[in-house]
Amino acid sequence: MNLTDLLGELQRDPWPVGSGKRPLRSTGVALSIAVGLLECTFPNSGARIMLFMGGPATQGPGIVVGEELKAPIRSHHDIDKDNAKYMRKACKHYESLASRASNNGHTIDVYACSLDQTGLAELKFCSNYTGGHMVMGDSFNTSLFKQTFQRVFAKDIKGEFKMAFGATMEVKTSRELKVSGAIGPCISSNLKGPCVSDTEIGMGGTCQWKFCGLYPSSTVAIFFEVVNQVSAYLIQNI
Repeated sequence: MNLTDLLGELQRDPWPVGSGKRPLRSTGVALSIAVGLLECTFPNSGARIMLFMGGPATQGPGIVVGEELKAPIRSHHDIDKDNAKYMRKACKHYESLASRASNNGHTIDVYACSLDQTGLAELKFCSNYTGGHMVMGDSFNTSLFKQTFQRVFAKDIKGEFKMAFGATMEVKTSRELKVSGAIGPCISSNLKGPCVSDTEIGMGGTCQWKFCGLYPSSTVAIFFEVVNQVSAYLIQNI
């Protein structure tokens, strides 16, 4: 018995859905419970939370769209015009959960399979902060999704999973450079120092970052500020 077999045996929720209604999904509550359970049982340890979504959250904290089908889910135009009814509160809720998970070194994966939107824009913090996967597809039953999901558990020649947890990266610079920030699947460790720039790019204000999840394909960009142009010029021409 493996995870793909378990997914294949999942049945549709038997709770009746009224005409003109969306199924009731408490995604934000379910994710909150998962984060809370790992906080209590495995604090500061490597762990994964896998969220499987068949549609957008329609009730409770983290709601993305209402239950009524006549009310469409927010569009890109609504987001640009800051006219998305639930987006601000949903983003705040999921960002809070992502911060809690990342502080304990836990990774959150999001697997969303639906022919309609599922609210991944609101859930982006879960992957960005914790280094988790975000996969979108049409159906959980397709061979493409199953093959993609199996690759998460790929092993190397030693028989070990191609994943790591709880990494820390610290950048130290010479006097001519200061660190502006990092862009990648990491969170700030809030470590201040003389090499930290006042100009922030990405996750700035620190010279140390924490990675909850790492893979062979993980990448991160570090940005620097040249604080002494004259010294830098002299060094280049020595």
